[in-house]
Parts: sequence; structure tokens; C-alpha cells
Amino acid sequence: MNKKTMLPLTVALSLTLCPMMFVDARDMTSPLPPASTSIVSPSPALTAKPEERQELTRAKEEIEKKHYSKAIELLKPLADKDGLRGAQYHLGLMYMNGEGTKKDSRKAAEYFQKASDQGGQHATFNLALMNAQGDGVTQDFKKAFELFKKLADAGEADAQFNVGLLYLFGQGVKQDGKLAEKYMAMAADQGQVDAQYNQSLIFLDGKSDTEKHKAFKTLEKLAKKGYTAAEFNLGTMYLQGEVVPKDTALAAEWIQKAAEGGCLEAQYNLALMYRNGAGVPRNDQQSVVWLKKAADYGYPDAQYNMGLLYENGTNVPKNEKLAKQWFKMAADQGDKEAKHKLSTFNGGRKTAAK
Repeated sequence: MNKKTMLPLTVALSLTLCPMMFVDARDMTSPLPPASTSIVSPSPALTAKPEERQELTRAKEEIEKKHYSKAIELLKPLADKDGLRGAQYHLGLMYMNGEGTKKDSRKAAEYFQKASDQGGQHATFNLALMNAQGDGVTQDFKKAFELFKKLADAGEADAQFNVGLLYLFGQGVKQDGKLAEKYMAMAADQGQVDAQYNQSLIFLDGKSDTEKHKAFKTLEKLAKKGYTAAEFNLGTMYLQGEVVPKDTALAAEWIQKAAEGGCLEAQYNLALMYRNGAGVPRNDQQSVVWLKKAADYGYPDAQYNMGLLYENGTNVPKNEKLAKQWFKMAADQGDKEAKHKLSTFNGGRKTAAK
């Protein structure tokens, strides 16, 4: 049956890859040493003079106090005149985040480039990310790959994950599934959770039961730590009885957690579960609540189904105008059935479908 009728349950539930976006830039909350909350040490060839170290320390103190304008005042001469890598890096961050100055991605990239040229790993990572995203520089996946790979081969886990993504999609480098798996595994072995998640999906596609059980264990571990995509996929495994015994109540529990964490697929499928009383008591009101959450954030299947609800007056007041609006939102994202629905409306009045 067609999933758009809101009747079937398992059709829409499938294991999906973690959103394929690069690991975020190194910023003031970077978990990796050297932490971005402290000034990055200058390279041995550019050892700071005592007075320069004092200025760096003062700049750090001003950053911690969120006195960004004063920090910039201290950092600029150290970066521009003295060429200190740590000052260049932190100025790049401040321009990137708009702290104490107007946000300026181009200037951020310039300072990251200067710090990267002197061996700054955090600056190199950020510069690679900006090249991949076309932020402050012309988008250049080839350069992004080269910069990420330099860090990856030096053992940086987030860079290894990003290199794996680039190999996976063939961006900036020839597509190579085996090398993608290799770099994902390298990152996963260091505890990089995005890599662990995607590696688990690779194992789940494997032929052996050993690989599939390993995938389940990884997803379970990540889900218990609050990794939203893992929560959703763990829920689908219990719902479908894949690898583990089917358990709709446990499935609903994990899918609910993922929905509360903002996963649109989980929100949509939770709406179906409340609609059908699968793993939870049937609750039409909750079904509409979760369906609208997913629709409001752009999930096209949810938008289409919101259109159906308003068109038919199911659990909501019948409203042809709202139905048309929801169908249009879904149609604008390429939903064929929504486009067909729109074709049955003319000037706000429904006409016979051809």
C-alpha cells in the first residue's frame, strides 16, 4: 500500500545514513586538544617573545571574559605584525563567529590560511571546512580534501571522518568506497561517533550475522548516549524485527526519543505509530502533533499528509485552503502525489481529477 495514505507503518521506516555533513569547525567548544579555548602555541620556528606571550595571555583572558573588542585589539598586532600563529587562528575564529567585530568569513579564511601555513592544525581544519562549504572562499572540494587528508594521515579523527565522506561521495577525489570505509574505520577506532554510526550502517548492510550484530551493538551504545540518528534506527530495527526480536513497544520508545531530539523521520513515523496504535496507545491528537512538527520543519511526506488531513477533515477541521498550502509545500520539494493533488484544485475550489 502507498505510504501516503498514512495507513502502513513499516514502509516509511528504514535505516538511513547520518546526515552527510562535515564535522563542525573548531571553535571555542572544540573537544580536541589543543582546546580552542586556549591560545594555540606558536610553532618552534616562531617562538613568541616574553612580551608577546604576555599579550597572548591577556587576549585569552579577555576572550574568556567575552571582552571581544579588547581581545581583537590585543590580537591584531600579534597576528599582522608579529605573525603569531595562535593570534592568527583566534582572530579567524572571531571573524568567523562575529565576536567583537562584524562576521566576515573572508577575513576568517585569510587568518586561518596564515595560521595553517605555519602548521596550525585547528586552522587547517577550519580552512578545509570553509573550502568544502564555499564559506569565505570559492568552494573547492579538491583543496578541502587535500587539507583534511593531511590532518587525517596525522591521526586527527574528525578529519578522518571527513575524508571518508569525500571518498564516499567522490567530492574532490575519485569516489572510492573501500577508502571511505578505511578512513571511517580509522575515525571510529578513535571514538569519533559520526564515524561509528556510519560504520554501523555499513556493517548492517553486510552479509554476515556477526557484522549485523556488531552494527546493532554500536547503534545501541550510541543511542544510549543520546545520538539521535542511532535512536531512530535502533527503533526501526525493533519495529521490523531486524537482527533483534520484534518489539513495537521498545521501537516506539526509541523512535519517541529520536523525535524529541528533532529527527524529522522519527517525528513522521511516530505520528504513524500513534495513528495506528503501534507500540503506543492509539492517539489521534498526538499523531497530528508529531505530524505537524515534521511538516513544519520541511519533511515532505508529513506535509503531504497534513494536506490530506485538512482536505478530509480527519482529526482537524476541514480546511481546503490549508490543505492546498500543505500540498504546495510538499509539491515544491518534488512530491509527485502532492503535485497531482494540486492539479485537482482550481482557484481554491476542488475540481474533478482527470
